[in-house]
Amino acid sequence: MNTTTLTVEKAHFSLIKSWLVWACAAMFYAYQFLLRVSPNVMTGELMEAFSVDACALGTLTGLYYYGYAALQVPGGTLIDKMGTKKMLALAALFCAGGTLLFSWADSLFIAGIGRLIIGAGSAFGFLSCLKTGTSMFPPQKLPLVIGMTLFLGIVGALVAGTPLVILIDLVGWRQALWILAAFGIGICLLAWFCMNTEPSPELKKYISSHHAPDPEKLGIIEGIVLIIKKPQSWILAFYGMLLYVPLSGFADLWGVPFFIQKYGFSKHDASSAIMVFYAGVALGGPCVSWVVNYFKSYKVSLFLAASIPFVLMSIVFYSPSDFFNYTALLALLLGAGFFLGSQFLIFTVICELNPLSVSSTAGGFLNMMCMISGVVFQPFIGKLLDLSWQGGFVDGVRAYSTADFIFAMSTIPLGLLIGTILVFFIKDAYPKG
Repeated sequence: MNTTTLTVEKAHFSLIKSWLVWACAAMFYAYQFLLRVSPNVMTGELMEAFSVDACALGTLTGLYYYGYAALQVPGGTLIDKMGTKKMLALAALFCAGGTLLFSWADSLFIAGIGRLIIGAGSAFGFLSCLKTGTSMFPPQKLPLVIGMTLFLGIVGALVAGTPLVILIDLVGWRQALWILAAFGIGICLLAWFCMNTEPSPELKKYISSHHAPDPEKLGIIEGIVLIIKKPQSWILAFYGMLLYVPLSGFADLWGVPFFIQKYGFSKHDASSAIMVFYAGVALGGPCVSWVVNYFKSYKVSLFLAASIPFVLMSIVFYSPSDFFNYTALLALLLGAGFFLGSQFLIFTVICELNPLSVSSTAGGFLNMMCMISGVVFQPFIGKLLDLSWQGGFVDGVRAYSTADFIFAMSTIPLGLLIGTILVFFIKDAYPKG
């Protein structure tokens, strides 16, 4: 048992309040994850409603990432300066409003504004959980907090699979979005009236003593400069961006149509396959804290997060469609998702490399780079599909062949391979002693 663990065990404070505050923030994170992924199960309906091709649909849904990515650094700074409670309540209200606007849209322009607003509100989801983790938990608990946050987020993604398909079949995609907007309003009220983000004096003293002190009273610009001047910040950012492509480019949008085309799945089975992939990520997130403690290294987990999904997803993309059955495919997706969940350790690393007062800003910078993968790769994969399209239509919508999808999806294993190489340049910030 190491010295750090003994210190935690001898400290006299309770984490019950911390977990309750985290639960409220994580609930919003799950909600915004649901909103982000929801177009994946309504691609046909959206293409028909707005009369668009694959590239235009990718651009429309990708507008979420423009709003999300653009507000990561400002959002992190706002949370650092104004607190989690106010920003979380306002963000939930933004998400609900954007969802209503998207559901009412009768043009691509209005729908795009709705997605942009949803993305802007969602920008505060993970950052709120990260700020709660750094300001209300001992630093040794941060990997577990991030892992559990990811778990709740993936639960939101799972709800955006088969359950959302069933809801859309029952009431229609526009009415389903009305119901989702109501949940956002409920989270706003919960955050405003129930969150208390001030830790106990004992816990606050302990947390402060285990973080690097601020070099001086940092202003907004000074804090941002401090972060972006570090080469490690950029290496972690590019790693995160590449490893987020399987989520943003595949699971969030193009995974369901890919499985329908290549493997001949029904929409229900295809969405279930994506749910299994997300379930793997959800399980891998919390488990990574034990993997880290076993190896006493962040780099080992980050290497596994890139290399094993590279192999497993390559098998899914490039193997013949009759090479294995549905159960075997689900096992491959579960394994790929499980190891991919370790990638979120990069947020622990960047928080360890920066002072506590700019933890949300540092997380915002890193998350911004991760979300750029959605801005770039959702329309880019759609563009690759359009480039290889042979001219076929089904019910007035472009029909893409298996070869088209394999060509477009090749960006995902390529990104994972580059991410594997980047791990060798990441500094291992695992606490020693």
